[in-house]
Amino acid sequence: MSVIPDGAAAVLGHDGWMGISYAVVWREGDLPQGAGKLELLHGALRLDGVTGVDQTVKDVAYDDILGMRVGRTAGDRVAGRPSLVLDRRSAPPIRIASFGQPNVVSEVAERLAALQLGGEATQQTAVVLPLEEGWLDAARELLKRGPPFDPERIGLDRHQVFLTPSEVVLIFESRVGAPALEALLSDPVVLTEAAAWRDLLAGPPRIAESAYAWSRADGSPSHAKNGSWSYDF
Repeated sequence: MSVIPDGAAAVLGHDGWMGISYAVVWREGDLPQGAGKLELLHGALRLDGVTGVDQTVKDVAYDDILGMRVGRTAGDRVAGRPSLVLDRRSAPPIRIASFGQPNVVSEVAERLAALQLGGEATQQTAVVLPLEEGWLDAARELLKRGPPFDPERIGLDRHQVFLTPSEVVLIFESRVGAPALEALLSDPVVLTEAAAWRDLLAGPPRIAESAYAWSRADGSPSHAKNGSWSYDF
């Protein structure tokens, strides 16, 4: 693993950071030390490797991070190295240190700050699917299968589906914007799944126009769930 993948440019925008991995060691609270790779995803920081003797994958949502600092004291160090200490709202702090790569702690801290504090605004798109009369139950059964894609991997921050007797309304929220939907439309698995809807639809999908929006003064929805998806019937 390397900080910059082979053939990649050294200067990257926010989208370019996604998919870059860092070799790290970490410790969550008093749990055994972990070792593996760190990835910056669109909704969370992911630690993927081994903790103690167990395989583990841990996602730390950006909006769950209260603060971060470089820890140089004996209590903050991991494997004897200075660490990036992430204080979280809902769990013990995580301390992350580099593993054989210089300047990883400062680089990850800089990119986390950009993603969490100065990152791109979430963009929302609503797609409306008109249903043929009498096909409501069939649509509900199709929706129970869940999405035919991994919302996080294509760059979604939130995905919801609402069902009425005559329509299916899909809500996509992403900092990536249109490219997230473009990835969906080019995915063979998604296109195959879409064929199952052919007989149910009364017309082509259409994009709903945004006519009004409201958010809290601090810009954080009270019930947002980064990196998750839900279906509401």
